[in-house]
Amino acid sequence: MTFLKVFMSVNLKTSRHKTSALSFVLALVISTVGIVAAPNSVEAKPAISIAKDDDWKTGPLPQGVNKKEIDALVKNAMGPRDNKIRVRSVLITINDKIVYERYHPLDNKESILDTFSVSKSFVATIIGMLIDDGRLSLDQPAPVAAWSNPNDPRSAITIRNLLHMSSGLTWKEDYSAGDSSTIAMLFAPVASDYAIALPLESKPGTQFEYNSGNSAILMRIITDTLGGTPQAESYIKKRLLDPLGIKRVDYQRDLSGRIVGFMGINMTARDQARFGLLYLRNGVWGKKKVISPEWVKFSSTPSPIFQGYAGHWWTHYLLGSSASPGDFTALGYYGQYVTVSRSKRMVMVINTAFEGTPTEQTVKARNLVQTLYALFPAK
Repeated sequence: MTFLKVFMSVNLKTSRHKTSALSFVLALVISTVGIVAAPNSVEAKPAISIAKDDDWKTGPLPQGVNKKEIDALVKNAMGPRDNKIRVRSVLITINDKIVYERYHPLDNKESILDTFSVSKSFVATIIGMLIDDGRLSLDQPAPVAAWSNPNDPRSAITIRNLLHMSSGLTWKEDYSAGDSSTIAMLFAPVASDYAIALPLESKPGTQFEYNSGNSAILMRIITDTLGGTPQAESYIKKRLLDPLGIKRVDYQRDLSGRIVGFMGINMTARDQARFGLLYLRNGVWGKKKVISPEWVKFSSTPSPIFQGYAGHWWTHYLLGSSASPGDFTALGYYGQYVTVSRSKRMVMVINTAFEGTPTEQTVKARNLVQTLYALFPAK
């Protein structure tokens, strides 16, 4: 089953990217090397803690939206307490206020939830900040030392290419054993080194292929630009976490201790909603511009080579036939969603358990997201 068929129910331009169901082998790999933390677990390194009160306000559901209908949908998605195929959290904001919030009995608003590839959109945000700062630019050759020789065809890869998943690097985004690039990167002492060393298979900027290696390389660019992992963490805290009041982030790291970036920037559902709300507010939090409107526009504008993907965010096609162009989603494996709807002034966060099969969890989450999205009226 292809990645796009699992996550998207529309017929878009075909990509060569295919992915199988996550096998027992990957689950074993992840639990062994500690790339993915179990729900509510804490990294070996202390999580970032920010001493701020939770300042969320609550509000009523929009007129015409039936709470009992939502409750029934969410209850069915969460299932019984011991259900492995379950949704862990559902949080919806309208006009900056929480209008619906519910957790599985094993979770609560303080639970640190697995985000998987939602992390990619987070990494892209840091890239955007560095571009806003003038330290990087979208169309510069990616500042990767191993690609600096002008005779190396990879020297043509730009930051824009990496963000659009069009780097052209050889990759197999397959989560089964064997020749999976993803598993090989998980085992590498430095995840980004594995991705950086790969050859091209197509000309940069000409073909979409979903590639977690691109995101690992972007995280490496962040780290190198800022002078190291501690400096990168400090920058992220100062520029993104502190302004938004995000209380805690658990970073997944490779064997060298570096933040991998392509997955595992884990946080509570409420803090994921803050991240989505930053984009809904066009980059402004309170009176502070955290990211530029130009970056928000780039992040949510479909790539010219594949309309289903933007600047490390998925476009409105994920949200079903009722979706409004301009709405977009950060999407993670097993059905993790941070959906930003400009048309409804809404942010919706869905998290599922890392249990059962990915296809079951993905379908459950996708159906719930699309159904809930359709229930809310446009503003």
